[in-house]
Amino acid sequence: MHVLVFGRTLPTEKSGSLGLFEFEQARALAAYAQVGYIFLETDSILTNRKIRKIQENYRGIDTVGAYFPLGRFLGSLYDHSRFKLFKKLFQDYRTAHGKPDLIHVHFPTMVLTHEIIDFIRDQDIELVLTEHWSRVQEKKISAKQAAILKHAVAAAKMTICVSQALKNSIQELTGNKSGDKLTVIGNMIAEEFFQAYERDKKPAADFAFTFIGSLKEIKRADLLITSFLDLFKDTKSVKLNIVGDGPERKALAGLAKRGSAGQVKFWGSLPQDKVFEVLTRTDVYVSASHYESFGVPFIEALAMGIPVIASSNLPIVAYLDESRGVVFADDSREDLSRQMQYMYENIGKYRPESVRAGIFENFNGDQLARKLIAIYEA
Repeated sequence: MHVLVFGRTLPTEKSGSLGLFEFEQARALAAYAQVGYIFLETDSILTNRKIRKIQENYRGIDTVGAYFPLGRFLGSLYDHSRFKLFKKLFQDYRTAHGKPDLIHVHFPTMVLTHEIIDFIRDQDIELVLTEHWSRVQEKKISAKQAAILKHAVAAAKMTICVSQALKNSIQELTGNKSGDKLTVIGNMIAEEFFQAYERDKKPAADFAFTFIGSLKEIKRADLLITSFLDLFKDTKSVKLNIVGDGPERKALAGLAKRGSAGQVKFWGSLPQDKVFEVLTRTDVYVSASHYESFGVPFIEALAMGIPVIASSNLPIVAYLDESRGVVFADDSREDLSRQMQYMYENIGKYRPESVRAGIFENFNGDQLARKLIAIYEA
C-alpha cells in the first residue's frame, strides 16, 4: 500500500512541534507501507517571508512541500491559491514516486479546501482524516471551516478523532448523529520518551514543575503562573519551566516577575530532543489548560515516569489514577494551588515504574501504525 500523509508543515528545529504529529506518524507507518509526506505552509508574509519548495528524502520519508506566504485575508483567492499549489505539489510527488492509494490528512479543518477535497476524490484516491484541532473540539470554528469539515468527513473513508470529546464535537458540527465513519485513536509519542528515567537521578537539585504548550489564552498559563507564585514565590528552590511560545508570552513574562529571578523560566519553542531534556529536569508536569483535543505532553511525561497535574476538563483524566497524578477543579486557582502543594509534599509516593505502567503499550508508534493500517485496508 502507498500512503501519502498531508500535514501542516515540515517539523524542524525552527518550527518546534508544528507538523510533528503528522510527520512522526508517517515515519511510524513506513514500517508497514510505502509512505510519502506532503505539506503546504501558507502563513502570512508577516510570519514566513520566504517562498521555497522542498523535494527530498527527509529523515527517511519522500517529502514534497512548499512555503508560500499568502495570508487568509485573501478570502476565496486564498483557498483557490492553496488548491493550485497543492495540485502542483501532488503532481510533482506522483511523478517522482507514483500514485498513492490513499491520502491521510491531518488537521483537515485547517489545511483542506473544498477544491482540494474534490480533487483527491477525482483522482480515485481514498481519503482518511485525523482531526487534532482543539478549536474543533470547542466548536469555535467559522461557518466556512465547519462546511469544509462536513465536506471532508462525508468524502472520507474514515475520520479519526484523537479524543472522545473531539468526536462528539465533530458529530455535532457535521450532523453525523450516528457517528458513522468516525473513530477515536489517541496520538502516538516519540520513542525517546519511553527511555528509563528516574526522578532521583535528575541533574538539578531544585524541585521543578514543567508546562509544555502554546502561550495563548486557552492554555491559561497565567493561571498556572499565578497559582505557582501564590505558593512558591518565597521558595527559590522550586522552579517552573514554561516550554512554548505565543501571543501571551510578553504578558506572562511580566506576571512571572512576582517571583525570584529565574524562578519561572521561559524556554520558547523547542524541538523534540530539547523537550525531552527539559523533562529530565522535571519532578511534576502541570498544565492549567482549559481545553486539549488530546494532550501529548501529558503522555510524554507519563511515559518518562513523571506524574502530572491536569484540569478536570481534559481528556487525559481518563488515563489518570492515584498512581499517576492529580486532577484540579477546572477554573479553580485555589484548587490548582492545593494540588501543586500536594505534589510537592508527596512526590515520593509516585514511583516512576507505576506512573509509566501501560503507557508504552497504548501510545507507541508501532501500535498506532498497526491501527492505521487496519483502517486503510478495511
